[in-house]
Amino acid sequence: MKKNLLTLGILAISLSVQAQILLHVDNTARMYVSNGTLVYNGGGLQTKGDGRIDLYGNLMIQKTSGSSDVIKTITNPVSPTLPVDKVDGNNIVLKLNTGTPATATYGQLYITGFAQDDITAIVDKEYANSRHGAYQQIGVPFFNKTFASLSNELAGGAVGANVFNETRWAGKEILKWSNTFMRFDGSIIPSAPIPNASVAGITIQLSTATTAADRTAYYTVGALTSGGYDPQVLRTVKGRPYADGISPINLIASAVPASFGAGGTNRNVYQERYNTYIGDPFNGVGFGSGSFARNLYQFSNPYLTNLDLTFIGFQEAGTTHDNNSISNIYGITVDPQNVTWNNSTGGTSQYLEAQKVTFDATSKKPTGNFNTLVIKPLNTFKVKLRDNASQTLSFDNLRRFGFNARTEGASNPYSVTALKNTNVGAIKQLGVIALDSDGNQLGETYYVVAPQFTTGFVSDPSISSVQAVTSTTNAIIQTFEEAPAGGIDNSYSSTYRLYINEANETNYLGKRIDLNLYGQNVASLKFELRDDTVLVPNATHLLSSGTGFYYNVGTTGQPVQIKQGDIIPVNNSNFGLYYGTPQTSGSLNTVDTNTKSRTLITYNPDIDYHIVRFDPIWKTASVEVFDASGKLVISEKSVKTNSDYVIKLDSTIKGVYIVRVVGNEGSIVNGKILIK
Repeated sequence: MKKNLLTLGILAISLSVQAQILLHVDNTARMYVSNGTLVYNGGGLQTKGDGRIDLYGNLMIQKTSGSSDVIKTITNPVSPTLPVDKVDGNNIVLKLNTGTPATATYGQLYITGFAQDDITAIVDKEYANSRHGAYQQIGVPFFNKTFASLSNELAGGAVGANVFNETRWAGKEILKWSNTFMRFDGSIIPSAPIPNASVAGITIQLSTATTAADRTAYYTVGALTSGGYDPQVLRTVKGRPYADGISPINLIASAVPASFGAGGTNRNVYQERYNTYIGDPFNGVGFGSGSFARNLYQFSNPYLTNLDLTFIGFQEAGTTHDNNSISNIYGITVDPQNVTWNNSTGGTSQYLEAQKVTFDATSKKPTGNFNTLVIKPLNTFKVKLRDNASQTLSFDNLRRFGFNARTEGASNPYSVTALKNTNVGAIKQLGVIALDSDGNQLGETYYVVAPQFTTGFVSDPSISSVQAVTSTTNAIIQTFEEAPAGGIDNSYSSTYRLYINEANETNYLGKRIDLNLYGQNVASLKFELRDDTVLVPNATHLLSSGTGFYYNVGTTGQPVQIKQGDIIPVNNSNFGLYYGTPQTSGSLNTVDTNTKSRTLITYNPDIDYHIVRFDPIWKTASVEVFDASGKLVISEKSVKTNSDYVIKLDSTIKGVYIVRVVGNEGSIVNGKILIK
């Protein structure tokens, strides 16, 4: 952020004679706050008539202690009529800066110390987001805002009040998530399972309005591809901003419902599967079926300022901090993709790998893509805890104008220094970013080491692991589970791949992690190094431990030091990653990395079939599928390996199937499919 600070003590477009207003923007006047600028207003604020503040930067409004400060937008009356509250907006406008909604900066408004009744101004927020699928996940950071008003605002008035309705499962309804009951509710909660979709109040009634209790509420709204709400189109949402002073929210494990069923297939009071609209992106390999959606909480950003969740896992040092210490936090994810819904089978959703972060169980520090932890206004996030120990989540001190995750130990608006925990080993993180020929990011993966981390397969990641499996079969870049001696663990190579891969820095020192690239579009790899959450300076190789990361191309290439910011060309689909000088014994590694086992048999929820994703070095393959009796039910020879092979089994026939895939050079991969 540019270090531009405009303190409005005596400077104003027009000073009001009333004590409760410090800054007054008079009728037809314009105030422009440029991108990167911070304007501080220590008192009340008021606009009159067409007076307008175009906010491309940041505006902080702080109530003076003991004063009668207010924040208002008022009309410009014709004499002798007195002014009244102006409620149609277009006076305080939070603008989107140049660029796509996903990457552009935007104006932010920070209000602190005011009671809700003292905030009557209408604020306009320009908003767009990536499409989540059939239903968009969103927050509504405005007090006493009717849900009917969202129809005109989110659709730009194109189809009026018909954008949203009150029919469940119609694709145009608004629902609110319940962290207690783990489902989406309407305005009236049924006392017994509903008989049909026409029961009144099972969606949000559009005539109702938000209350103070809704500040952090997580909503889903119908986003039909035609004749409805398109979240990718820039729109303006407006209302009275919420006051701060949110009491810490209790994260308490609910005993209701008692059973979700395997993968969330049991049904709730709406006769929907519990996996309706929502998935548990951390319910991966090693988790039992009983862990689906357990200790998972969903919230939205209640403010018009970014939230930064980077250090919510531990209590920071000093007198000012974010007021959070969620010691059993496992992960955070944002922005689901490809949300689908079927009222007889439930719903599915995926999460982009770049939108997932896990936390070390010992130091409570994050690993993965740190900028996931910056939550934009109107956006939502999900918190997964490792167990059902009760915690609290405090929002007020998470607010931050910055667009990048806080750096530990750096100066910031609410914590001068962050805690340096010397009781555990520092986390060393290598990020490998796949780029196309134009330098655009296609995907990324992370390799993290620490003395408290575990090498190899983790039977129950919820206990202490930071490991995260890939959540999509279409991942461009991914790593393999490592064998204790180094290289690929063939027991899991055809079962899952990793987005965040952890290893113990002592017993895995100098041993190989296999990284694989899929597709033809990756032109180069960029390296990003963090030392205990902090990005190290460019060209740095050695970390605080006195050790660094290395890579080699293929299985026989010479090891090369990895330095911060390095970009290397891609001329191979397989690479080795190492923490510490690679172990050698006549050749690069002391173990056979067995890269011929990189074919993966997995489920693709987008098409509701299992698939075979082939090792890039294979040219052709044969695929055979046997049922439990040994009968051959699918057999296909000379299968092209440049795209996924879809295993088209009848989902209505329950049972266990064995898949055998043989590559053109003779390697064999076996897998099992269970249809239940």
